[in-house]
This record gives sequence, structure tokens and C-alpha cells, in this order.
Amino acid sequence: MKRIHAWVALALLASSCATMVKAPLDVEPERLLPTGAAAYARLDRATLAEVLASLPGSDPGSVESIVNRTDSITAAFVRQTGPQEAVGIVAVAEGRYPAGAASLRLSSDPSWRRRGKVWEYGGGSLNLAFADGGRAFLGTVPLDGMLAAAEAPGKDPIPARWAEAWKSAVAVYLPDPMAMLSGRIPMGDGAVPILAMVLKARPSTEGYNATLYFEFGTERAAVVFSPLCRVFLYAAAHSMWPERAATVTDRAVWKTEGTVVSAADIPLDAASMAAFMGLAGR
Repeated sequence: MKRIHAWVALALLASSCATMVKAPLDVEPERLLPTGAAAYARLDRATLAEVLASLPGSDPGSVESIVNRTDSITAAFVRQTGPQEAVGIVAVAEGRYPAGAASLRLSSDPSWRRRGKVWEYGGGSLNLAFADGGRAFLGTVPLDGMLAAAEAPGKDPIPARWAEAWKSAVAVYLPDPMAMLSGRIPMGDGAVPILAMVLKARPSTEGYNATLYFEFGTERAAVVFSPLCRVFLYAAAHSMWPERAATVTDRAVWKTEGTVVSAADIPLDAASMAAFMGLAGR
């Protein structure tokens, strides 16, 4: 009987340690992210594993534990103001996150400190909060905006015209590609009137079948700058995916339709997708 009482007490303690964020379950995770971010991304389990494994000091055991609990993650890359330009990340992870047990474990680790509903690690270098529905909020920057959005969700930062692409297993949306890519991938001299860049991918027998979209302001601009899009893919493939660059450029199916130039049927694997997201998040 004493052993039963001990387990009951432990369960109650775990519950008391879990300060949950109340967030509507029927609200899309991107509506909990800040508007005006430098980039947005949706990751499935395989791409999440590659992204986590690529982080400095990542522990294989911890990566496996996180991946096994996660179904998908929706992230925003946020530019930080300061003496040095930096990009922070905030995200909504959906899966199985036992808030009570996790909070109990964090409370016994001196590296973590709870401030209200948020757990802070290393003086705020990583922030974590648990939400309803087995979700978790996390970020390398403060989560104040996400906590506010949980009470009053913001507008969807993904334009309606890209909603279908955004539903893919993996997706990346760059609302200002030139600001992100200038100086990293050659896009020519002078101003390029590109409004957005979108990468979507679905699982295939080769890993992923991806499509890359370039959106311009006018149909004429799409026609005029379509050759530059080919240059971009060629440069990106050799920079990020050197082992499969020839296959990517040979297999890409190009099309210009209205204001959008697209390259479809691009064969990528999870590591290649992670490399593209790494470029978006720099």
C-alpha cells in the first residue's frame, strides 16, 4: 500500500510541476508563430532528425528521443537586432510531450530554470514551454510572442496562394529570398524582383520528390528572370548537394506559369532538405 501511495504522490508532483500553456487545439501551428519572420519551415520526422544531428554538440541519444516523440515541427527563423546580425528560431512541435514527467525532470536539473510557464536553459539560450494537445513551444529566443498568440492567435503568415504547397510533408517558405540569399548563392547583379521562394517535398522511393517555386511580381518578370532561376538551382545544387548535383539539375522539370517559375521532380533526401533549411536559417 505504501508503494502505491508513493506512485500516486509522484504522479501528483509531476502534474503540479507542469505549467501548461492553454492554446486552441484547432489553430494551425503557424498562427502561433511571429509574422514577418525571415523564413518558415515545416519538418517531418526524417528531416527533423537530420537538422538536429547537424547542430553543434548534438547527442545521438537525445536526438533519437526527440524525434521519436515528434510527428512534425513548424518553425520560424527570426532576425535578431543587435551589434551582430543573428537569426533565432521559434517552433511548435507536435507529438507526444508528457509535460508532467518532463517538468519534473527539468526541475531537478540546475541547468534549467522556470520563469512562469517557460523553462529556460543556459540563461535563455533555449526556451521551452508545454502546451495542450501534446505540443511543445521552443525557441532560441524568448517565447513571449508565442504565449501571447496562444491566447489570441495571429494571422496565418503563409499566403493563401501557397497554402496547398505548405500542406506538404516538408515545406520551406522564404518571404524575402534576396535578403536571405544575397551573397550566399549567385543571383546576378542588380535588383531581382522575386517576391517569394517556396520549397515543398513529399516522400518518394528515392527519399523526397521536391518542387522549388520562384514567385515574381509580374508575368513578364517571371519570363525575363526564369534563366536566373536555373542558375540559382545549379549553384544551390553544387553548393548544398554536391554528391547529387548532376542528378538534381538533369531531372528538374522547369515551367513558367503566370508569375511563378517552378522546378519540379527534384530528387532529394532528408539530409539535402536539412541543408536547404540550414541555408534559410543562417
